[in-house]
Amino acid sequence: MPNWIYIAFNLLYNLGLALWIGGAVALGALTAPALFRALPKNQAGAIFGPILGRFARLRVWALLMIVIGAGAKFLWWERHAVSPWIAVRWAAIVLMAWALIVDISLQKKMRVTSTLLGPDVPDDSPIRELFNFWHVRAEGVMKVSVIAAIFALIFS
Repeated sequence: MPNWIYIAFNLLYNLGLALWIGGAVALGALTAPALFRALPKNQAGAIFGPILGRFARLRVWALLMIVIGAGAKFLWWERHAVSPWIAVRWAAIVLMAWALIVDISLQKKMRVTSTLLGPDVPDDSPIRELFNFWHVRAEGVMKVSVIAAIFALIFS
């Protein structure tokens, strides 16, 4: 007879990771490049910014699912196991949480800054440079979070 409780918590954990990884790939590797090729930069950003905000809220729920699933697995089935891989999994989850907090903060800064940007603002404007700086950091943080999620998946 299958252990339905374990299966349920493992499903919760893996579903959270699937939302995190799949959403990041779908938005970052597929949607964003096509959107920014098809539209002017300010229009594409006006569309894609709110999408990223909604994805951040989804990642909060996904992280909650991951923590509940991993926590239950640890408390009921792994608490007496001594394994560095469990520590790697939890380090990856902590890194994902940190990345989510930083990403939400950067999105807020970019949203405020983008209100000052328009099509007539030159590329060498300090406001545009500040926005680009935060954008590059946000991309990097998203990539780190996906790599951490992959590690959390591998060591599940």
